[in-house]
Amino acid sequence: MTDEGLNRMRDVELVLSCGDLPYDYLEYLTTLLDVPFLFVLGNHDGPMLRESGAVTAEPEGGTNLHGKVRAVRVRSGDVVLVGGLAGTLWCGVEDPHVTESRMLARALRMVPRLLWNWVRYGRALDVLITHAPPAGIHEGDDPCHRGFRTHRWLIRWFRPRLALHGHIHPSYGVDVKPDRLGSTRVLNVYGSTVLEVDRARR
Repeated sequence: MTDEGLNRMRDVELVLSCGDLPYDYLEYLTTLLDVPFLFVLGNHDGPMLRESGAVTAEPEGGTNLHGKVRAVRVRSGDVVLVGGLAGTLWCGVEDPHVTESRMLARALRMVPRLLWNWVRYGRALDVLITHAPPAGIHEGDDPCHRGFRTHRWLIRWFRPRLALHGHIHPSYGVDVKPDRLGSTRVLNVYGSTVLEVDRARR
């Protein structure tokens, strides 16, 4: 990475991945920036063979956030509340996929922690990271690239400031401009995106 690139990233406080990124790239970023790293896996993720011969099932040095909610204290001292859901709808027999009902069951197990956050922090969630998009936003026409109604439900009830997803490549011809669900900004962060979040609560 160039000095200019490093200067642009020196204020980064958190690395989030929505899946389908090389594990060694994510580990390099996390080591370079020395910040918390949270991720969900995508449908193209799988075991990675390292030069040592070891096989890694997921990137090292971070927290797999699928079906979980974490309160992360970043360098500035702020606490960022992040929840995550991995998976896509049907992508073919050989691909990992999740049914809508299984995704909802996983999301429902997050609810007690989200309610606790409301009591403890006065809000349930700051950022929701998912691999697939919410239904009706940034989704494709084929079954594999449809969004989840569960994601819409979580956003509607727990109102994160940001909902970030991957999976949808701009080359698919899908409109991936930032959108909104209520007060939540929904962003397709396929590839990489640097976000600056206003710390003032809405």
